[in-house]
Amino acid sequence: MIGLLHRLRKDEEGQALVLGAIFGLILALCVLSTVGLGRAVYDKMQLQTAADAAAYSQAAVEARVLNFTAYTNRAMVVHYASIMAASAFLTWVHFLWSAIKPLCEVLQFVPYVGVVVRIIREVMQALIAVLDWGVAILTPILAAANTVLWGLQEGAWAAVGTPLVGRLSTIAPEAHSGDTAENPYEQIWPALTATANLAVFAKTRGHAALLQDVVDSGKILVNDRDAGVQLARAHMLEIANSARQPWVAYGDRWEDPSMVPFNRHADFGFDFICRVGVQNVARTELGSPPPGTQNGKMGQVFSGSRLQFNLDCPLIGSNKVRIFQLTTMDQVFPALKPGKNYEYRVFDEGGLLGDALGEILGGAIGDVMDELAKSTAPSPDLRPFWISPYVSFAPKARSTPGGIADDLGNFAQPDVIVGLAKQGLSMNRDNGADKTYSRTFASQIGGPGKADLGHAKADWPKVANLDLLHEGLNAFAAAQVYYHRPGDWRETPNFFNPLWGARLMPITESNAANLVPKLLDNSLVKQFLLH
Repeated sequence: MIGLLHRLRKDEEGQALVLGAIFGLILALCVLSTVGLGRAVYDKMQLQTAADAAAYSQAAVEARVLNFTAYTNRAMVVHYASIMAASAFLTWVHFLWSAIKPLCEVLQFVPYVGVVVRIIREVMQALIAVLDWGVAILTPILAAANTVLWGLQEGAWAAVGTPLVGRLSTIAPEAHSGDTAENPYEQIWPALTATANLAVFAKTRGHAALLQDVVDSGKILVNDRDAGVQLARAHMLEIANSARQPWVAYGDRWEDPSMVPFNRHADFGFDFICRVGVQNVARTELGSPPPGTQNGKMGQVFSGSRLQFNLDCPLIGSNKVRIFQLTTMDQVFPALKPGKNYEYRVFDEGGLLGDALGEILGGAIGDVMDELAKSTAPSPDLRPFWISPYVSFAPKARSTPGGIADDLGNFAQPDVIVGLAKQGLSMNRDNGADKTYSRTFASQIGGPGKADLGHAKADWPKVANLDLLHEGLNAFAAAQVYYHRPGDWRETPNFFNPLWGARLMPITESNAANLVPKLLDNSLVKQFLLH
């Protein structure tokens, strides 16, 4: 027995069991730590993906609103162009009738021909009456349609940018884990981020509050003196005038005038020492009277045709003398001469010959032309028309964010910022972890001990010892509504071309994160957002 015990004391078999037990504990801790770390990385990736999706979703909704604004603004332009086209055609018909009517008065007494002439006269009078009333009815209808479109625009903006009830005031439906949409993530600083997003969205139109933008747009209707309002009004007028067809604008064939004097653009003549020329010049355009003038709140459609005979003769001391002109002018709500929508001027100023002919023949011919003017005047005299309000782009912008009190950066392209968090308590309950001690490893080898692999209070993120973030995982994301025309041509952002899209962007470059100027230049704030 003593010998056996002596041999057992010197026996080295079984010592690996002790080492295995010790290192098994270490290996188990390593495996559990790796699983816990992997789960945390997965949760962080899911959280960041949800933040990116939520930010992109909010930006995509804004892009749809901006594209809808562009489509409706283009529809307004089409309506204005239609009004100008109808006015141009009406003026041209009045112009033709002013020349044809005297001829009809003479030819109606000619046998056989007189019957045809009387038919032509009746047809022309009926056509002019229909056109007069058609334009008079069409003009206010289209102006009212533009006002309705403005109401739809403001409704779309209000649905997204209204505090408390707008889309930007609430968390995006995409702000949830990829596993299920029934357990959305929590927002980080929801009131602050919503305020920033709403302010940036509103400042795209010029003000930090959407209600101020709506009021400014409404001032377009009354032709307010404000510089921004006048700029927006002039912008719409220029866009509408640029959309006119050449025939409406100046009679077409501008570089190659017609030889027929009653076309909307004609020019011909002959030279014999002096040049005698005949011109027909037409013009139709949208205008706006100065604010504060008579009928200054209304818009204007000027449409005119002028037939003129010119004498270009250096021998009489003037390069060009206008011998005679016949002008018809249809104005929709003229500001300077309300009620006078037509005008015939016989002898115009210009040179000795023009003055002499005016003295000799002006009275007699003038009476005839005045009578002709009255007989071909449009009826009704006035056609109600106004420049409708519309959603206009902010006239001022810069490349870098200027904060809430200054112009937007990124050339006033709006953006949003989203912060999401997953509480540590929620992570402790994932995948069956809600059971007691399910994330705790205990051992009695070498004495009692245990390792808690769950999320505890000490694990919450802090920056500079400030407990401002959520007790768990945190993620921020930013997305931008950007304007881009495909191809090599570049143009400034605007609300007339539906070329708005959405994309993710760096948080530090967003307007929403920089409402306080140079806020992200502070390393502490940047650490919070990029945690």
